[in-house]
Amino acid sequence: MRTELSAETKQTFQVVAFLATVFVVAIHYQSAAPSSASLETASANQVVQEFFIGGVARFAVPMFAFAAGFFYFRSDDGSVQTYLRKLRQRCRSVLVPYLATGCIATVCWLLVRTFDGKSTEWSLLDLLATWLLQPPAEQLWFLRDLMVLVIAAPVIRQIVRLPYAAGLSFAGVLWLSHYQPFPIVGGWYLLHTETLFFFCVGCAANQHTEALDRIGRFSTPTVLGFVIVWFDLIVARIMLRPDFDCWYTSDYSVESLLIHKASIICGCFAIWMVAWKVRHPAMIRLSGAAFFVYLIHEFPLRAAMERVMGPMLDKGAWFWVLFPVVTVGCFAAAMLMNRLAPRTIAMLTGGRTPDSAIKLAGTSVRHPVHCADTHPSAATTR
Repeated sequence: MRTELSAETKQTFQVVAFLATVFVVAIHYQSAAPSSASLETASANQVVQEFFIGGVARFAVPMFAFAAGFFYFRSDDGSVQTYLRKLRQRCRSVLVPYLATGCIATVCWLLVRTFDGKSTEWSLLDLLATWLLQPPAEQLWFLRDLMVLVIAAPVIRQIVRLPYAAGLSFAGVLWLSHYQPFPIVGGWYLLHTETLFFFCVGCAANQHTEALDRIGRFSTPTVLGFVIVWFDLIVARIMLRPDFDCWYTSDYSVESLLIHKASIICGCFAIWMVAWKVRHPAMIRLSGAAFFVYLIHEFPLRAAMERVMGPMLDKGAWFWVLFPVVTVGCFAAAMLMNRLAPRTIAMLTGGRTPDSAIKLAGTSVRHPVHCADTHPSAATTR
């Protein structure tokens, strides 16, 4: 029997989305990383960036996928009518932003190649394939995965409901072993096992929503303990394999892979607890701008920033300047658009705006968020 989500849980989801988006921006602006399996050859800058980007930031995609699965199945009754309705909703909130952002990125990519004097003699079919399957904006792979998951939602629902959690366990083994059974389509896997597994976990979590409240209410010393274990696991993985990389490559050992996966699981719990503790209307309002930031922070913005500011900085130090500048600038642009062109930003983001975030949270922006200040909101499904 599903229970109504508490206001605290809704707000925590929003704060997690804000934090995850900030770390996704960090991932795409990394400018230095250890280049060998020997820690002695790595600089302090490389190690610190690897800790934050190769370690801490890796909770972001799992938590995005978990939230997507949780809210999709939150109001899913398994009927064909509901499936078609949700498919139409996700086309508006996921497919349209994917296509719009991908189109802009593809056009800009052609302009950059022309400016650099490189060949642009591509057929219309090649351009369409680039736009639809693997646009130059790298972050869009997750939205493509999400649409595949939504299309396959009835099957996923049945898999998760298999007795003894057999289906969920199988998906977990695929993720833990980093085995990718799906074919590569247009340069990306048709579906990544990480998004599949955590989407399934989100589906299963609908039967245990009270656990989200219990985890969030853990004491501060317990939260601190989780964070310390999380950071210790990241440090252990860096010491074991500083040049760890599992993104379409296998630069890892079995031991480093398992420690990496353990750090992600611990990090997901830790970030939920932290987000529960730091809930505030300002962060909730910014969470409404997070999807806009997610869409625009990468190409062509990254290419422009590197061309303008790159020559003034050592390449290894790009991250420490470009990451905060881009993050603050993108959130500021989102807030400005929300004020000056609310319909435009709502259309581009599928209705995810700072104003809608406040409504979803069920709280006023004038007061800090505490238990006594919150009230339930019916609009929980995105």
